[in-house]
Amino acid sequence: MLKTSYSTEKERWGTKLAWFLCFSLIAVLAAQTISVHVFPDERISRQSQRQYWAQVPVSTSRGDIRDRNDVPLAISVPSVSFFIDPMYWSPASADVLEPFLGKNIAEKFSKKMSGRFHWVMRKVSMDKANRIIDMKIPGLFTIRESHRMYPHNELASHVIGFCDTDDYGLSGIEKEWNNVLFSQPQNRIFARDAKGSLLDLIGSNAGTLQRGGGSIKLTLDSRIQQIVEWKLKEGAEGTNSKWGAGVCVNPQTGEILAMASYPRVDLNDRSSFKNTDMLLNNVISRVYEPGSTFKPIILGIAKETGLVSNGDRFYCNGRTAVADGVIRDVSAHGDLTLEGLLVKSCNTGMATIGNKMKAHETSGLLQQFGFGMRSYIEISGEEEGLLRTPEEWLGMTKANVAIGQGLAVTPLQLAMGISAIANGGEVLKPYIVSEVKKTDGEIIHQGGKRVRCAVLSNQTASWLRNALYKTVETGTGKSAKVRNIALAGKTGTAQMATSGAYIKGQYVSSFIGFWPYEKPEYLLLIVLGEPKGGKYYGGEIAAPVFKAIVEDMAQLALLASENKMVEISS
Repeated sequence: MLKTSYSTEKERWGTKLAWFLCFSLIAVLAAQTISVHVFPDERISRQSQRQYWAQVPVSTSRGDIRDRNDVPLAISVPSVSFFIDPMYWSPASADVLEPFLGKNIAEKFSKKMSGRFHWVMRKVSMDKANRIIDMKIPGLFTIRESHRMYPHNELASHVIGFCDTDDYGLSGIEKEWNNVLFSQPQNRIFARDAKGSLLDLIGSNAGTLQRGGGSIKLTLDSRIQQIVEWKLKEGAEGTNSKWGAGVCVNPQTGEILAMASYPRVDLNDRSSFKNTDMLLNNVISRVYEPGSTFKPIILGIAKETGLVSNGDRFYCNGRTAVADGVIRDVSAHGDLTLEGLLVKSCNTGMATIGNKMKAHETSGLLQQFGFGMRSYIEISGEEEGLLRTPEEWLGMTKANVAIGQGLAVTPLQLAMGISAIANGGEVLKPYIVSEVKKTDGEIIHQGGKRVRCAVLSNQTASWLRNALYKTVETGTGKSAKVRNIALAGKTGTAQMATSGAYIKGQYVSSFIGFWPYEKPEYLLLIVLGEPKGGKYYGGEIAAPVFKAIVEDMAQLALLASENKMVEISS
């Protein structure tokens, strides 16, 4: 019995000794590991620092944006980005980079820096990058990336929009379709060998970046876009206007052929982005009171609801009292027909019709025309305008609405409203994207004609087209008349309002028209905001810009026809 107890005790001590030795070994190994990591040999430290690695996400190729004729408007091109490794970088080298960085930024790199990776310049053009690379500055290294470039600088800049440094869309088409255009960054792992040379562990540093992102084809015609932008700029600068807008539409389909804003912005020059007003797309983001360009809409509603008939006559003595105010005309027009109200742009006659309108009925019909709501065109930044509820149509409101005041629209809303007159009575959904493709070429979206609402009978639309034709031939729109082209159109001049009060001397001048007037193929709206210098009537300053654009477009069509004939004959 004693022998058995003695054997058990001996085994217990043997087990304890084994565990003690095991724990002692683990403790020694742990101490050695801590010693190596916390208090490493200087030679090991130097070697490990030279062989550090970094994982850096770099931009890949974003999808293209092109016009209806496949002219590139936004593309991605190779570029070079520079970074500094402080271990190899001499602060004195910052002086060498100053011409490229500027004094303030260069000073940042003239001081001692911690860490192992600091961006210096992102997405530098190849020409500029090669000049820097040739300088062989120690501690300055390169990474190949993709850079967003806009081949035509200012052309359609407000439509296209722009991206941030990492190629993520921030405005316009770039933002609205970012989920299609954007390509996920490619992670690149960089390491150094014992000599400090840069090693790219994912392909060669000079290799081609992976391509990604789909593509967008717009309805814009870059030739028409260029004409509208040039002439709008000339008109705005000639009248010292604060802003301008121009939109050209196919009224039969709703496709946007040109969408221009003034002032223009160069998408390749980020310094022009400092003035945020320049980034505003005035066609969809600017709201204003349309003035007399709105009168054809009101007359169409009045005819459709039976408030007026073709035989009605009106007498204008230059002013009329309405509620607690007065509606005035530039001059007394005398006896006028219903058609004459448009031809002479008579405010008092239109106010008389406005007072007969029923608030709820008229408000509902204006909404059917698309006013007071977004059209949901495929581009970011669209405003919905301002259309008061029927309960707010008090005092002079109905009369003011009838002459295009007391409500606010975007240029696009007005263009699509007048398009209903041009195409026979249908309000169409505007579209600016013709086709969207995925990276593999699969088409995932196609633009096309889409009717939102039928608002006018063909008879009423035809009557309005004829009245607007006479407005250009003999009325207030004569300044827009173009030889050998049958134009229909309407001038507009509206006072600007702030905090519910109209500001003396501040106006928005406009002209809207379509051609050929019997079966229109084009509709164009020109708006000049806050002109300075004496002239401000739409017929004086906006109509001539409209005329110049139509003339250039006619010349463009002639050249295209001649080229087509040459191709056929050859």
